[in-house]
Amino acid sequence: MAECSADIKIPDNSEVALVIVLYNPSADDLRNVTQLSMKYEGVVVDNSVEENFDGREVNRMEYISLRGNHGIAEAQNVAVREILARGKARYVVFFDQDSRYEEGYPLRIAAYFAQIASQLPNLAALGPTVITNDTAEEYHSAFHEDRYLTSDFIVRRDIISSGCCISTAVLSDVGLLDESLFIDFVDTEWGFRAQSKGYVVGVTPRVKIKHKVGLGEIHIGKHIVSIAAPYRYYYQYRNFLLLLRRGYVPIQFKVNFGIKLLCRFFYLPFVIEKGWDSWKNMARGTADGLRAVFANQ
Repeated sequence: MAECSADIKIPDNSEVALVIVLYNPSADDLRNVTQLSMKYEGVVVDNSVEENFDGREVNRMEYISLRGNHGIAEAQNVAVREILARGKARYVVFFDQDSRYEEGYPLRIAAYFAQIASQLPNLAALGPTVITNDTAEEYHSAFHEDRYLTSDFIVRRDIISSGCCISTAVLSDVGLLDESLFIDFVDTEWGFRAQSKGYVVGVTPRVKIKHKVGLGEIHIGKHIVSIAAPYRYYYQYRNFLLLLRRGYVPIQFKVNFGIKLLCRFFYLPFVIEKGWDSWKNMARGTADGLRAVFANQ
């Protein structure tokens, strides 16, 4: 990960709050959360059936167990509401339990957010450049070309929430995450909603993280296709069809991702493990998306 430039002002710890969502975490995931909580404030929300920490606090962070999987959006909203109610933090940094960051990452991404926002006051969310855990390749959409708005900022149609920094002022203006989506496209929908209000979202090449998206990847040409657990395909197909109905979702996304999902429906089940289970979830998600069914598994 690149160090911050000398002219980048590092915010104080009290200005940054972390949001970490747990779901059946490994022992290493819990150790990582414990280490982060020794230095940073924030909220850990647990979607596991059993509590993973004993007590209401993990060092400097508040721990909230939902005693069941309520979805990523609801868990993040529980944490964000608590942080906004405290009124201390200027920036919120979202973490996945399985992402790993170098020392000082939350302050660095917040520092770049502040620096870029000084040039782009309509900045809504800033993410890192994401590279794969296994191959160190950058995740890159087959339909996207990088467009720099400043030397430190690449505008993107959508970014993943892991490692993402958002100011509390923007969260208050744009609103919380859409809990009806449960998991897939939650961060995408929020980004589109922010853009409909005149904001921009993107990533900085100055900060990189290693992150595993899904269970693995396959390569088609120079592009990386993430492989998800079979049940996730239900949400991908259902939620995409739900988003098609929303006027603020860009036409380009609807067309490009629609083509991608249509192609995957016909080839992906034949090239991945548990392909038949994945295909059945794609079909169920399509059916429920067409009927606007919001039931979650």
